[in-house]
Amino acid sequence: MSQAPRLSRAMLVAVSLFLLFDFAALGLNVWMSVKIEREAVGINLAGRQRMLSQRMAKVLLQLEDAQRVGAPLASSLQELALTTELFDQTLQGFWAGRETEGGQGERVFLAPVTQAHTRQLVAQAREIWAPYRELSHHVLTADAAQLPLRLPPVVAYAKAHNLELLSLMNALTTELETLTRREATRMRWYQGLTFLLALCNFVGVFALSQRRIRRASEQQDLLDEVIHKVAACVMVLDEDGVTVIKNNHTAERLFGRDPGELIGVRFDQLVVQREGDVVGVRPDGSTFPVSAERHPAFLHGRRLFVETVHDVTEQRRTEAHLTGLAYHDALTQLPNRILFDDRLRMEMARARRHGQHLAVLFIDLDRFKFVNDHHGHEMGDLLLQSVADRLRACLRESDTVSRRGGDEFTVILGDVHGPDDAAHVAKDIVQRMDEPFHIQGVTLHIGASVGICLFPGEAHDMSSLLAGADEAMYRAKMLGRGTYCFHTRDTE
Repeated sequence: MSQAPRLSRAMLVAVSLFLLFDFAALGLNVWMSVKIEREAVGINLAGRQRMLSQRMAKVLLQLEDAQRVGAPLASSLQELALTTELFDQTLQGFWAGRETEGGQGERVFLAPVTQAHTRQLVAQAREIWAPYRELSHHVLTADAAQLPLRLPPVVAYAKAHNLELLSLMNALTTELETLTRREATRMRWYQGLTFLLALCNFVGVFALSQRRIRRASEQQDLLDEVIHKVAACVMVLDEDGVTVIKNNHTAERLFGRDPGELIGVRFDQLVVQREGDVVGVRPDGSTFPVSAERHPAFLHGRRLFVETVHDVTEQRRTEAHLTGLAYHDALTQLPNRILFDDRLRMEMARARRHGQHLAVLFIDLDRFKFVNDHHGHEMGDLLLQSVADRLRACLRESDTVSRRGGDEFTVILGDVHGPDDAAHVAKDIVQRMDEPFHIQGVTLHIGASVGICLFPGEAHDMSSLLAGADEAMYRAKMLGRGTYCFHTRDTE
């Protein structure tokens, strides 16, 4: 058999493999984006479970207060029914998979967790939740005469087990975040391997083309055909590794050049590093993010370089969008619980290293439910946005404020010199929240109850720090709202 047919078949196989690897890399990128977005739903819903458990505990306390003074119970009972149903649906979804309500009220399918440790966390939560749900059901199905007998047991159970349930939901969220990061890292390795195989395959295509060119000059057009069919931007550089001696049409379109205009151009004028990022440069001076890979090739003993350039603008945009969804609250644009917890870990580590102190503030809005009930949820959303703006104004640039969920917010005050610093900020927040809000011609009056926990004085880890601030906030509520309280160990 002659060499030419063998080379032709080898060329066809190599081109097919290159296209296969190219599309495989693209498919992996799309699949990873969809998977991360789906896992972000699970992370967000796990975080929402904590908010729901707090809402259930709060509404039970409201029911207890309302029943004691003879106030109407219908609104609180309705909220208890909604929160228990949503918490139960989501917990069942984590265990066996089911459809539930997403963060924006849409219907989403929550896949069951499969890793052993996460299933153990869900199983522990289900053990705590089963009697909690049963006791809540007894309250929801009670008539007026039965309610005084059925309410105290579920209130007592909530007080005894709510913090344990919160801790399990926090641990579940952390575990899901860790698993997602591991999955993303593994997929990046797969992407890199696929890209490397595609690039190596292209080098093989190039080498085969050169062999054919050596055999017959009329085969020159074959190399052009192969390069121009490649979806990626491909340029061949001279022995100096800088001067472009050949390129495909994709390269001309990518860099905004006319046919043949790239020949003789220096590669370091097309692809440069600016502010730590690799970018492509067009004739008008505009830039776009790229990734570039270089491999040597040999022609008649002459060492050349094959440069493959990819425009990663859409990939960066997708990553930024997914990051925004995963780490920021969609309504207020504040950091969400995930980002807040991550920053708190870093601030605590910094405080330990430098012997500094920090404080965590847990803020719960007073009378916010009244706004939702009497002015609607749209007005409530606008009010939350205004609250976020006022909270930002009370803090330094180095501080962090996040929306924990519902009408709850958390704050990190770094490098505080003592309780007075934290008290000053908390007092300012209480005063600012006490001022009327003017929204769409409506004047709204709310308030805020603030709990403060100091590190390392009153807490030794992140869990106890958050729990301490939460407990102090509840004590501020009990003192009549519109004030702040410090957590101290002797009150635990």
